[in-house]
Amino acid sequence: MRILFLFAISLSLFQDYTQGQVPAGCDGVRNTEPLLYLTPQPLKTVQNGQSWLIQQDTNVIYLAKVKGTPYQMGYALGQLYGKEIAKNIKNLANYGYFMFKDKLNVLDYLTEWQSWLIFHFVIEPLVLFSLDVDYLVTWIYTPERYAEEMRGIVAGSGGKISYRHLQRFNLFAELSRAHCTILGAWGDATADGKLYHLRTLDWNPTAKVNEFPAIIIYEPSEAGSQQFANIGYLGLIGSLTAMSRIGISVGEKVMYRKDGIDYNPTPEWTYFGKPWLYVLRDTIQFATNLQDVENMLLSTQRTAMIHLGFASVPDNTFRGVDYSSTDLIFYDDSNYTRYSSTYHPQYDGIFYYDRHVQPSGSTCIKSILDSAHGSITPETLYRDVTGYHASGDASVVVMDPAGGQLWLSYSLYGAELHAYKRSPIYMNLNQFWDL
Repeated sequence: MRILFLFAISLSLFQDYTQGQVPAGCDGVRNTEPLLYLTPQPLKTVQNGQSWLIQQDTNVIYLAKVKGTPYQMGYALGQLYGKEIAKNIKNLANYGYFMFKDKLNVLDYLTEWQSWLIFHFVIEPLVLFSLDVDYLVTWIYTPERYAEEMRGIVAGSGGKISYRHLQRFNLFAELSRAHCTILGAWGDATADGKLYHLRTLDWNPTAKVNEFPAIIIYEPSEAGSQQFANIGYLGLIGSLTAMSRIGISVGEKVMYRKDGIDYNPTPEWTYFGKPWLYVLRDTIQFATNLQDVENMLLSTQRTAMIHLGFASVPDNTFRGVDYSSTDLIFYDDSNYTRYSSTYHPQYDGIFYYDRHVQPSGSTCIKSILDSAHGSITPETLYRDVTGYHASGDASVVVMDPAGGQLWLSYSLYGAELHAYKRSPIYMNLNQFWDL
């Protein structure tokens, strides 16, 4: 009788959740927007690349496939999207002015023209100077392939893009921070036993770089390279989110130190090292398994304090990583050092960081996983986790590294509509790997 009673309670709780009751600790709502299956429309073909547009109304993704040396791939990108990349670099500058004027409420005590003068003659030059200094202290650690690719983009654009502006654009992440969510689920945790990787980007949803969301598929000729898809924005050649053809994927979130937490050693941020966007891209381009990833991260002169998530089909597992200039810690589904039965219990086949500073006291993802463990699907991730957890301000990406599949959404350009509230777009990369 007691077993039947407990079963009835469990069934009731499951039914409440599936009928749309907000899980405990969550402050969002389930994403019920339709999943979009869109056909990429060819745009342009050049010697080492091809481009497509994926679009339905305001749902847009720019797609390209490029091949060859770093310079050849960059040149093809410049030919395919030079005008758009140049516009996106300007978009980032315009975003800086928006943040200064609107988010800091400077118009409460300055006129419009005063704020414009202060930004363009004081604030913006200081930011550009900081990015130039960052270049000077990182270039010795940065592989030449990135400079070669940027030179190719500039040349391929036919003069539309400045090398210095593109260089700054690709270092901006070294100076910015974004709260995000990372979740890996595999084995007994998922409905089909497959490995899935959720990465949300909780950055400002109105940042105008979202005019040009992009998937760039690289087929490098450099020895030891894998084909991979870079998932981000036009002009960004490092990796915010990426997945290789052999099934390794990566995403990140910022790390902050939290009062009352014992760190040994204390994580630190430095600007002297290899920019983290380039670090992540190199892991996806060159790693063949998690041991390769670990070796590469250990040997890197690290800069940022970030959390990482790596899925690996060759290993059929997922790892979380605490990454900083002073330490590097890898976690699986059983050895995370911040478990809590109240807000972050251990689950077989699951590792996650939620959108908050870690360790988080939020019970939202716990509430979702308590019900979904053993039956997790991509839909669980892009509808339930991102919707209820209200995570994915700028972008949501669910990756199936074994199947080469993506489910992704971006915030709406020109309006404040978060990615986690928008229709996800389904993308199958297998049709592009062999082109």
